[in-house]
Amino acid sequence: MKEKYYFDVFPELTSERLLLKEIRLSEANQMIEITVYDGQQAKNSLDVVNILSQIARDYFNGDGITWGLYLKSTGEFIGNCCFCRGYKNNIAEIGYVLKPDFRGHSYMTEAVKTVTEFGLREMKVLQVCAYTEHDNRASQSVLVKAGFLRSADDGASYKYLSN
Repeated sequence: MKEKYYFDVFPELTSERLLLKEIRLSEANQMIEITVYDGQQAKNSLDVVNILSQIARDYFNGDGITWGLYLKSTGEFIGNCCFCRGYKNNIAEIGYVLKPDFRGHSYMTEAVKTVTEFGLREMKVLQVCAYTEHDNRASQSVLVKAGFLRSADDGASYKYLSN
């Protein structure tokens, strides 16, 4: 069973309104408010650069991949979507975050669908899962609109699985 994924060329994806591609360090100042890694929130652009370095290590180790989300119309960075925490049992865990000004416009649903389809079709993962906090209704709505089904409640979070 495959539990590591690495691509010689970073896979760029597109959807109707988004380009999903590798995040550039030059965008660190635009990412402070939404950059978190292992529960640690970035406080400045140096923190973002350090987190992006860890994300790059995860990618090169085959343990995750993070796409920056860019509007096709302007090229503006608006968030990210990733497979994180390895691929135990050939299952990909999806995570995502969107800048507040871009929430409520279905950008994240579009990104989650695109990344999930890539994982299932191109990476041949068996399933994509996601976890949300009980009170994160917006994230739960994204997952349901993207075709995920709620499968479990472990007390701290909900688990969703791709169909």
